[in-house]
Amino acid sequence: MTSSMKFGLATLAFAAAAVSGAQQIQVQVDGTPVYFANTQPQYINGRVLVPLRGVFEQLGASVGWDPAMRMVTANKGDTNVELHIGNRVASVNGAAMNLDVPPMIINGSTMVPIRFVSEALGAQVGWMEAQHLVTINSGMGYQGGTIQTPPRQLRRVLVRRNEIIPVTLDHTLSSADNGRGDTFTATVSTDGDTYGDLPAGTKVEGHIAAVHSKRNNQPAILDLSFDRLRFPNGRSVKIDGQLTSLNGDYVTRNANGVLVAREPANGKTDQRLIYAGYGAGAGLLVGVLGKKPLEGAILGGAIGYILGQVRKDQRQTNEVTLRPGTEMGVKVNQNVAVSW
Repeated sequence: MTSSMKFGLATLAFAAAAVSGAQQIQVQVDGTPVYFANTQPQYINGRVLVPLRGVFEQLGASVGWDPAMRMVTANKGDTNVELHIGNRVASVNGAAMNLDVPPMIINGSTMVPIRFVSEALGAQVGWMEAQHLVTINSGMGYQGGTIQTPPRQLRRVLVRRNEIIPVTLDHTLSSADNGRGDTFTATVSTDGDTYGDLPAGTKVEGHIAAVHSKRNNQPAILDLSFDRLRFPNGRSVKIDGQLTSLNGDYVTRNANGVLVAREPANGKTDQRLIYAGYGAGAGLLVGVLGKKPLEGAILGGAIGYILGQVRKDQRQTNEVTLRPGTEMGVKVNQNVAVSW
């Protein structure tokens, strides 16, 4: 290993302006794009960290993980690299090397500084600012300097306030079995490849804001909140979403084919919907006033209001059980703009 390599092993240093939080970092090994199914490359403290296996197995290295030692190993030929999660000191063939940013675990993926490990395995690393692209040349006959496969263009997503995202539930939710805070996902319903700017395969992640089982003459209640959009490549963005119906009393369609919330006929702009255990079905979507989850005194005051919206023949009280495939709408309460 040359002295120039030792001084260059620290990690890939980019100007902070070059990679902002909204811009996706792309990686190519010998001109071939590397696609990351879950956690994407991260720009942390001026360094780029990447999921371990995606890049290094493409470089021909064998990758190992020792959970007891919290140690990552990468081996290629006569070269052995060892890194410990949270430790700024790594080992290359037994020689200690210092890192500016230690390996870390992000969203369940082991992330390592890309320049350090790539160069330790004998590769050359470059940065193309215009494309926000890391290029890795393994030296296996590839002529660097030319991108053989153009990087995927970033897609811009814009969801405007009061737009409705139609989704289908991925899991069973039950007022009898689930608790407050339980999380769930739903899949965006697309017409072909997209719905608005959202690609097929986009998920909405949410949680149960409040839940109450059936009690005497009080119906079960299931109050849902929606917290995040997650795109097919794993990138995600926070949202503030609330439950709504997809029927024409609540939504209309704009010129772009996107559903938009109707103004309530009674002028109460704070009206939202919950599932209530009335009738013989899974639960009725009924309106409530106010933005807070139905807990404590708020619940008691809402029962009478809810009952007033239910026909007499539907007032049989039951638990709420929502099956996979249940259709519902997610009303977005603020503009969301992101590239993925």
